[in-house]
Amino acid sequence: MSPYLLALTGGFLTALSQPKLSWFFLAFFGPSLVLEAVARAPRRAFSLSFLAGLAYFAVLLYWLVPVMHHFGGLPFLAAAGALGLLSAYLALYWAVPFLLFVSGHSLNGRVSTGLIWAASLTAFEYLRAKVPLAFPWGLLGTAPYRLLPLIQVADLGGVFILSFLIYLSNYALFSLMRYREKAPLALALLLLLSAWGYGTVRLKTPFAGPSQTIGLVQGNIPQDIKWDRGFLEETLLKYEDLSKKALACGANLLVWPETALPAYATPENPFFREILGFTAKDGLALIFGAPRLEEKEGRLLAHNSLFLVVKGKIKGIYDKQRLVPFGEFVPLEDKLPWLRTLAVASGEYTPGPEASPLKLEPDKVFGPLICFESIFPDLSRRRVLEGATVLLVATNDAWFGTTAGPYQHFVQAIFRAVETRRYVVRVANTGISGLIDPYGRVVLKTPLEEEAAPCVTAKHLAYFSWYTRKGDLFALFCLLLTGLAFGSSLIRRRRDEEAPSGG
Repeated sequence: MSPYLLALTGGFLTALSQPKLSWFFLAFFGPSLVLEAVARAPRRAFSLSFLAGLAYFAVLLYWLVPVMHHFGGLPFLAAAGALGLLSAYLALYWAVPFLLFVSGHSLNGRVSTGLIWAASLTAFEYLRAKVPLAFPWGLLGTAPYRLLPLIQVADLGGVFILSFLIYLSNYALFSLMRYREKAPLALALLLLLSAWGYGTVRLKTPFAGPSQTIGLVQGNIPQDIKWDRGFLEETLLKYEDLSKKALACGANLLVWPETALPAYATPENPFFREILGFTAKDGLALIFGAPRLEEKEGRLLAHNSLFLVVKGKIKGIYDKQRLVPFGEFVPLEDKLPWLRTLAVASGEYTPGPEASPLKLEPDKVFGPLICFESIFPDLSRRRVLEGATVLLVATNDAWFGTTAGPYQHFVQAIFRAVETRRYVVRVANTGISGLIDPYGRVVLKTPLEEEAAPCVTAKHLAYFSWYTRKGDLFALFCLLLTGLAFGSSLIRRRRDEEAPSGG
């Protein structure tokens, strides 16, 4: 098999490890094929790993094409081209670390080489979550989300520690098959078994806190009509009727999804006043999503917000901080106005100021994450440091239909739960709504494209995990190791070039 076909196959198989198929074992195998391709043609390391990354992200994010075509108005070929551009950008986070690695090291099957390679790929996953146009979707560490004992180590190093273990396992397999080296395999198995043992113990560790019954209201409003003002009254009536069902099963807090009220929440808006009246009449506590306007320095700013309303009074507001590029804002629009043609939605929101949690009671504090924000480990960690005792994900996944998109999005919340050791309450317009416990177990989840109003019981926790307290130390260590390894290779190469030739 040619190196290019091998790399392409590796990227494609790795994508199948993620939802919807979730063949997680392929994550422990796919990247090893890319390593083999690069070993066969080391001078083509960049192009081979770039091709593998391109295949991985194009297959992973295929659902963006119908979203951009149907809701963004792009012709199908233009939407496919936009996916290609995004995949090419993301593929650089595979290609660049491969290039840096191969420029200073040879693929020799040694343990030290494997550690540096795994650290390099992990470091660039971390960078993908931190750069200005961050998009940490499909991190390799999310693939084994069903292996509960293994993923418990995320409370030490976040999802990045799992990515490292998987990359190292791929290198071990590659070393065994190509060089018959057993030491990397022994190390990888030791680390995996240690992580599994740690997780087995953690799964038996109890977490105690006050319980609360929460009603999750999934309205199932089609995206095609969601913003049609003619359906506003019908939408609100549906949410109120479903809320009554949730109250009947014992909920003392109702949660509606992102932009459940698809109109600006202003005092002049009769539908907003209707929601306040609905909670006042029955003495309810409600968290719901709606856009809001803020006047600042003579300008009107639009925010994607969550409101906490108790008995008709607004007790808290959270404005989304991490906005979706080309969905909620258009990057570099002032310099490149044509980029607005790629915007799927309005592209007119403004990030909120510093966040404040939604405090229902002193010991019952919700850390809000609106849609896209739930894929960022640092945001959920920040919410807990700000006092959140439960994490709340409010989203509208109606854009994605029944593609892999909603499933990939839901899995992100599993890792936010384990990293911070918090219950995660997730409510979506069309699903997947549900509850995830601090061990990453899915207690309840609703189906897609159905109305639902289940009740879930979450505990409000005050425990701080190592990851919550220390942050991305493991990922930063991988970044440091990558920099030191590359720097030492440059110094060594310069010395070799300056050394006098024998004769």
